[in-house]
Amino acid sequence: DLLGLCKRQIGSSLQSYCFKTVVVMACSFPTNQAIVVGGGLGGMSAANTVVENGGRVVLLDKSAFCGGNSTKATSGINGAGTKTQKAKGIPDNAEIFTQDTLKGGAKKPELAK
Repeated sequence: DLLGLCKRQIGSSLQSYCFKTVVVMACSFPTNQAIVVGGGLGGMSAANTVVENGGRVVLLDKSAFCGGNSTKATSGINGAGTKTQKAKGIPDNAEIFTQDTLKGGAKKPELAK
């Protein structure tokens, strides 16, 4: 059987008990199953990929809801001098946009323009 084969292959020459345990687990854990830790965008994407490929998955997250830091992202497209800003009397232009972007942590002004 596969588990016996794995045990024979790692033998007693390896000194690390932890490594042996990991190898045995890797050899015995079904390849069509996965445990994904983290329910953010990356974790959800990984879990979805497993399911799309016919596998079974358990998704673990430390929160009572999934989303992680991805829930904090607004997914907006930043712009300056928009119609909405003009209609609401908000003064803005490319220079103000660049300065705001640089304050936010951007290090290359040529990319912020």
